[in-house]
Amino acid sequence: MPSPAEGLHPETELRPTTSEAERTVYAALKKALPPGWSAWHSLKLRDRFATFGEGDFVLAHPERGILLVEVKGGKIEVCDGHWFQNGRPMQKSPLEQVHKFRTLLLRRFKELQLEPPPSVGQAPCFPDTDFDRQPTQDDVNGIVMGGYHLRWLAQSLPLIVGKAIPPAPRHCAAGWLERLHAMWCETWVPALSLGTRAKEVTSRRLSLDDAQLEVLEGLFQNDRMLVQGGAGSGKTLLAAESARRMAAPGQRVLLLCFTAPLRKWLAARLEGSGVEVQTVSGLAKRLELQSGRAPEAGALSDAEGWKHAFDVAAEVVVGVWDTVVIDEAQDLQREAWQFVATLAKDKRLWAFHDPGQGYWEDRSPPRDLFKASYRLLKQQRCPPAVQALADRCQGQAVDADLIERGRQDGSVGAVVVPPGGSVADAVAEEVVRLLGTGLALGDIGVVSLRGQSARKPGSGTPTFGPYQAVRADDEQMADHLVADTFLRWKGLERPAIIVTDLPDGNLRQLPVRLNVALTRATVAVRLVGSAGSLGRLGFALT
Repeated sequence: MPSPAEGLHPETELRPTTSEAERTVYAALKKALPPGWSAWHSLKLRDRFATFGEGDFVLAHPERGILLVEVKGGKIEVCDGHWFQNGRPMQKSPLEQVHKFRTLLLRRFKELQLEPPPSVGQAPCFPDTDFDRQPTQDDVNGIVMGGYHLRWLAQSLPLIVGKAIPPAPRHCAAGWLERLHAMWCETWVPALSLGTRAKEVTSRRLSLDDAQLEVLEGLFQNDRMLVQGGAGSGKTLLAAESARRMAAPGQRVLLLCFTAPLRKWLAARLEGSGVEVQTVSGLAKRLELQSGRAPEAGALSDAEGWKHAFDVAAEVVVGVWDTVVIDEAQDLQREAWQFVATLAKDKRLWAFHDPGQGYWEDRSPPRDLFKASYRLLKQQRCPPAVQALADRCQGQAVDADLIERGRQDGSVGAVVVPPGGSVADAVAEEVVRLLGTGLALGDIGVVSLRGQSARKPGSGTPTFGPYQAVRADDEQMADHLVADTFLRWKGLERPAIIVTDLPDGNLRQLPVRLNVALTRATVAVRLVGSAGSLGRLGFALT
């Protein structure tokens, strides 16, 4: 298989130059560069000592090594050991000039801790001078090319190479040819790596912007406020910050959420603030047990059991907290809201919700509990392409070019699992690729579109190749790869999200599941599934 660097570079037109002689050499190479060889016009190097050098043409073969070609235009001749160009003496001979570049090139390979090519030789080239008899000066005899040699390059180049490049050893180091091509820099599209983007996004996400501060001020002027916002609009950040500020002067503040992973994240963020953080169901069960009125195990079904817990809790807790704040309020069932109404009776109540992430169609915040409402309009979490994918999941019309630009810059992508292939292996390979962009394991999350019921009892945490994942509420989640279901990811985020368990058939509330999964990403998202599942969802981004 040919090397990616094989052939002439640039492919169609040499780099900017005023030298007509270099144009002549380029045309000859374009016409007759032998198979297996690579050639670059104008390779520029700078070492750690700031030494600069340029090679007019660099030719390379993986088994022979490198030939450095120094091009001199005009009439070149030697008189009494002195070199002349158009009748004027040259300060250094062409071979001395190219030898300096050879030293610089070998130094660069050493700095890169890369084993150098088998051999490196050099040869002068005088495109405007015709000759067929080589100079007798021993250091250049047999290695000088002129106009005649360029016209018959296919026949003359092997002879020049045989004299200019020392015999290569049997073992040829790998990697130097590709590195040489990278030094030359075929194409550069300015962009930040995913790792750098993650650092910038993380620093911004931890502070409130002017619009969010305005919402915060509005909360303090209203005892009963319902705040609506889409994924990434800052609801959780506002919920936590409003609770913190209300608790600062000594107020008793309760912050409620729906899932244990979000409770753990909020508790860590608010540690030492005086805010009590609980899940709604967890608090109800705790109060029920404390009351001594918990039913015997197995006496009631799950639904009846939770209703009983909420009813008992509502009777025993009144006036404990001065302020109640609720995040992910769209997920609370009717009995939970009755419990909340008792908790916040004659007290301050603020709730944050997103109808677009409402998984249960019969659940929504009761409007009669609130006197005012506010809508967060600005999405601040996801890159534009990721948000476009999420919007498309919700049936909105989106700009296809926006998604394509995201594919180009790495913010969106799809990984096709071949028939009979392993999803876990595909995820592991994608984790490796993401780590190569500067991300850490703690920056990557795996979101399953399946529900909690899909988890097998005792199955433990998933493994992806060499990576053991942890659940979203694990104590070690900050520094580890996290894998969990979409419901348990609500309210959480990571720079890179890998979405798995894409359905080949119908899946209940699929648009909501996808919307939740995709909008966890602050920098990049990857969808992993079969070609069929990706295609049916419109995510065939190869």
